[in-house]
Amino acid sequence: MKTIDLAGRSPAQLQGLLSQLVVPRPIAMISTTGPAGVNVAPFSYFMPVCGLPPTVAVTIGTVREETPEPKDTWVNLEATGEFVINLTTTAMADHIETVAREYPAGVDEAELVGWTTRPSEVVAAPSVAESPAHMECRVLESIDRGDPTSCFSGVHIVLAEVVNIRVSEELLADDSETRIDPTRVAAIGRMGFPYFVAATGDAVFEQERVAYADLVDSAG
Repeated sequence: MKTIDLAGRSPAQLQGLLSQLVVPRPIAMISTTGPAGVNVAPFSYFMPVCGLPPTVAVTIGTVREETPEPKDTWVNLEATGEFVINLTTTAMADHIETVAREYPAGVDEAELVGWTTRPSEVVAAPSVAESPAHMECRVLESIDRGDPTSCFSGVHIVLAEVVNIRVSEELLADDSETRIDPTRVAAIGRMGFPYFVAATGDAVFEQERVAYADLVDSAG
């Protein structure tokens, strides 16, 4: 084992280490609308938080990598307080890095790569039709951390309530109208740059969970 000395390393190096070790990470393909129109961008610092209220967390950098301007997604969230998390799957894999580019404000990334946006049911932000599942969200609060002038340090940690979910029926388990069958999702996960992983085929495996109380009962 090797101890990596973190002292004196740049924000980019430190973030790189975290991004290469906290893997695989689900990718929230976030669609928003705002002053400059529709924006679609992937965010892999993303996680569920709790079930009631159904809450998710997404980390959004405070500034772009190339310029000190705020990211378009953040501008739209400040303006509307709403967004959609579109599940990123293998059908969308070819364009993840394409829509991640820092285009000028007003560029519609979905249109650029040939994706179709459609109205959501509850929020103003559109959904991406190529995704089989959409979580419509409203911002609850945001927490700022790091140096807001550094793209590898400053972040907005956005906590949002999921106010509506739409899923393709193809993802549902055979015996349920609400439970998702993970083997049907074909999700894409983010690894350390520039790698991704597809949760399909042999990459998906099953493991039984046995409660401790059941072990004690069976041993007795």
